[in-house]
Amino acid sequence: MIGEIFALLGAFSVGSAGVAVRRGMRNTSDNGVFLTISMGTVVFLILVGVLSTGDQLPPLTLMGLVLFVLAGLLTSFMGRSLHFAAIRTIGPSRATAFRASSPAITVLLAFMFLSERFTPLQFLGAISIIGGVILLSRETVGRTDLEVATDSANPSGLPGTHARGSLLGVLYGVLAATSFGVGHYLRKIALQEVPSPLWGLMVGTTSAWLALVIRARLTRTLGKICKYNFNLHAPPWFFILGGILTTAGQALVFFSIHYTAVSTAMVLGASDPLATLFISRVFLGREEPLNGRVILCSCTVCVGIILMIV
Repeated sequence: MIGEIFALLGAFSVGSAGVAVRRGMRNTSDNGVFLTISMGTVVFLILVGVLSTGDQLPPLTLMGLVLFVLAGLLTSFMGRSLHFAAIRTIGPSRATAFRASSPAITVLLAFMFLSERFTPLQFLGAISIIGGVILLSRETVGRTDLEVATDSANPSGLPGTHARGSLLGVLYGVLAATSFGVGHYLRKIALQEVPSPLWGLMVGTTSAWLALVIRARLTRTLGKICKYNFNLHAPPWFFILGGILTTAGQALVFFSIHYTAVSTAMVLGASDPLATLFISRVFLGREEPLNGRVILCSCTVCVGIILMIV
């Protein structure tokens, strides 16, 4: 029972993180990626350091390291950057529903390259996910009430009035799902080489953090990013909260696997789009305009994920 509780808490934590990040985007062009990944990197480095001293982790091979690095760049770096961009432009509920479709890509790649069976239930799940994404895309494109406005004319940070943002948001969401899907596929291969999700989390988040630093140095924005994210006089509390919730969600899912079946943990963890819907309605109000179509699409995607995992 404890494993199931951890998995549900992980889903709730991840769903809450998207809402916190969206709230933190008001009146700033920063999307919170750097701070959330920095916090995860510190936590997972400490966990790996502690567990390594007691020989509780398997040895990290060179092949496993390379695969975990690639997976981290695709998920924590590219995937999260695109996902947070989608949160800014179309809101956390719609962005999370798009991102949640990534298992369809992972299963498809495993079927193509790992000779895994594609069962009838997985086929139905894939159809359900694709259908939900298509319906959600049609609902989202063209809307003018979803993107966060950060200009001085709108100091409240409530949604702006640009339809172009909704189209970009859908594109960000689909690309985020693709990046997460391919990254999880590589992590799946890496776990066959080094059977430790914690190694994957640590190496992946550290690789993503280094990639963010390199990108910021090349674009000459590292100083600005650090000044905003590590401002002791006016800390970005919502981004900090988002980082805590994201890291906690990842850790909770990891721990749930130790107490229950992997398939059970993943099914319960796939409920984060529904958690995001509920939390958005409570804490974002009219900043997150929801309707029955969005709820139906999110439920359709969740059902598809469960069918694919089961």
